Amino acid sequence: MAKKRVGDQLQVKDKVVAAVDLLGVPAGTRGKVSLVNGFRWVRYRVYFDNGADLGSINRSDLVLAKDWTGTSEQTEMTQGENS
Repeated sequence: MAKKRVGDQLQVKDKVVAAVDLLGVPAGTRGKVSLVNGFRWVRYRVYFDNGADLGSINRSDLVLAKDWTGTSEQTEMTQGENS
């Protein structure tokens, strides 16, 4: 039985897109969540299509692939949340 999604938390195997430039990962790069970790600050480890494997990624830096529009407006909104 599949786990229910809690709020906007991602789950292992979710397909995501980097919403902002990350270390070695340009915005718009697709990937797959491999680990969800944390209680108060939930963070993610993602294997990206360009071969990068990053951990401790904040949720605001990731967008579900099905929700990704590829517009710079979405990236700007995400960056505004980080400021």
